[in-house]
Parts: sequence; structure tokens; C-alpha cells
Amino acid sequence: MHLTLNKKMQPILIFSVILSMASLCWAMEQDSRTPLRINANSYTLHNKEGITIYEGHVLVKQGTTTLLADQLVTQNNTHHQIEKAIAYGTTRLAEYSTIPKAGDPVLHAKAKIIKLLLSESTVILEGNVMITQGNNSFHGPVIMYNMKTQVVTVPPSKAGNATILIDPKQISLSQ
Repeated sequence: MHLTLNKKMQPILIFSVILSMASLCWAMEQDSRTPLRINANSYTLHNKEGITIYEGHVLVKQGTTTLLADQLVTQNNTHHQIEKAIAYGTTRLAEYSTIPKAGDPVLHAKAKIIKLLLSESTVILEGNVMITQGNNSFHGPVIMYNMKTQVVTVPPSKAGNATILIDPKQISLSQ
């Protein structure tokens, strides 16, 4: 399923879609100016390949943004900047939360896998995806969001259908 949204509906759905893995993607602008802290039981750096693997009780914190996972794998480009980050929830779902902008309710996202592909401006949530912000929510097997085009895609899945719940206060029938 491919969703094309009118301007009034875009913010409602986009809220739920891209987890600003903000520093890793959507958080308040000031978050990107705060230090990024990663705690884990262990990590392995493959310097030549630009890959770092964080394992065991991974906690990523930057400003209002938090990511919890069992494992986090990052891939750096030749300039030593993260171009890909993949969070895995193996014993429990990976969790992401942030405040997109001042005054907004907290955005919460959970999935078995949370992928941030910066070079493609894409975030992909896979496996038991649950996203909530205020009274809005999304549940489904997979959701993809292109940050540049602001297109949300929920592809067909044998794992089940997607459900989107939109707070009626955010729906305007007038154009």
C-alpha cells in the first residue's frame, strides 16, 4: 500500500512514521547539538570497514531522543560519519522515543528492527511495529518513510495488515 497524503494529513501520519532517530532523525533541532551518548555491555569496532557493533542493553541518548536495543550496528562513510544505523530487538522490541518539536507529545516507536539509512534518507521499521504520539497510533508489520519526499509506504505483508488510529481532533474535513 502506498499512501499519498494531503497537506493536512501529512503531519498526522508523519508523526507516527519516522522516528526521528533524530540525531538519528526527527527530534527537536536542539537535540542534534547535544552530545550523542551510547552505552552498551560491549562494543566491537571494525575500523577498516567503518562498522561498530554495540551489544547488550544498548542505550543511545541525545537530548530528548532515546533508543533502546539489544544490538546496534552502525556503518560509517569514508568521512567517519554514520550513514547507516540498525537497531535490533532480539529479547524485546527495540524502542525509540523523542519529542519532535517543542510542545509536541512524545513520539514512541517499537519494532524488532529499526533501520536508519541516511544515504537514502530512509527509515524502516520492521516486525511488530508500534508507533504512538498522543492519541495517534500505528500498528503493523513494516513501515518505510522517505525523509526527503515525506512519503510513507506500508508495503503488502503476509505478516498482517497495518492499522492507523488518528485522533479525531486532528482531522479537518474542510479544505
